[in-house]
Amino acid sequence: MNLLATRLRAVGLFYPSVAPFMVGISALILLVVLWPALHEGWASGLLLKLLLVKLATAPAAWYLSEQLRPDQYWFYFNLGVSRRFLWGGLVVLDGLLFLGVAGPLVAAFA
Repeated sequence: MNLLATRLRAVGLFYPSVAPFMVGISALILLVVLWPALHEGWASGLLLKLLLVKLATAPAAWYLSEQLRPDQYWFYFNLGVSRRFLWGGLVVLDGLLFLGVAGPLVAAFA
């Protein structure tokens, strides 16, 4: 249980370092795709497609993070947390946050 708590806290510490990339991509998706869809009235069934687009943009955030902060993983390696676990947890956390924002918007206009 202690190992799981350490790993989850590590993901929580890692998220703010890449949050500008992930939140920026989320905002672009919401503005470019969701906003016109809501105004044109074809928001039905759009939430799953938006989530898939959001998940498909995770490699772009990974690339930006790797280019701007290549040595950011040493702290997490010392905690015993791998890059895969960090990025996997980050994608799940960011996907849930994205659904928390986009879900009520789609439900309100659908």
